[in-house]
Amino acid sequence: MTTTRKAGLGLVVYVIGTLAGFMGVAAPGGDYQPDAVAGYVSSGHFWPAFGFGYLGVLSALGLLVFGHAARTLWPRAGDVVWPLMIAGAATSVVGGFVITGVVVSFAEGGAPVSAGVPHPVVYVFGEVGNLLALCGPAFFVGVAALVLARAAGLPTWLRVWAVPAGLCGILLPFYFTIPVYMLWVLALGIWLVARKEQEAAAVGLGQLQESLV
Repeated sequence: MTTTRKAGLGLVVYVIGTLAGFMGVAAPGGDYQPDAVAGYVSSGHFWPAFGFGYLGVLSALGLLVFGHAARTLWPRAGDVVWPLMIAGAATSVVGGFVITGVVVSFAEGGAPVSAGVPHPVVYVFGEVGNLLALCGPAFFVGVAALVLARAAGLPTWLRVWAVPAGLCGILLPFYFTIPVYMLWVLALGIWLVARKEQEAAAVGLGQLQESLV
């Protein structure tokens, strides 16, 4: 697998896995809703939350794949992007285990935990976990987007889009900025994969032309 394709697939896995994990775990956040908190720690939600939580944790490793490849793809920016992706992946993993750990604690603790931990406390842990799992890595990826907008050899449309997308990533705790940020990261990943396919097709065509001469 080439460096370009690795970088692109790393971002695609991060975006899809993070969003699926975030929605599947359904940790409480935003406005306090008693029913949402109760459903989050209910016994029937244990395995879905556990599975989707691990999906989010594993998908965060896609940032490491992208960051490692960035050092080769963009020598000027890669040395900055790589540590940012390490920080983003680490933050996301911690957040994933926080929001999953609440559900595990209720399942393993049984009645004493269910009766002894007030739902507002559960809400606080869910909100903190969401910030760590989703907004934390978005902050670091957002900074990386601003770096790539200045230093990387990206097409004009991706470079222009990188600026608002990076700011949206940095400001992701407001949540309404999620679509602009996530769509840019996904677009960058798809572009990297497609660019490799185009390069491979061009090489194959060149070899065919040489063989016919």
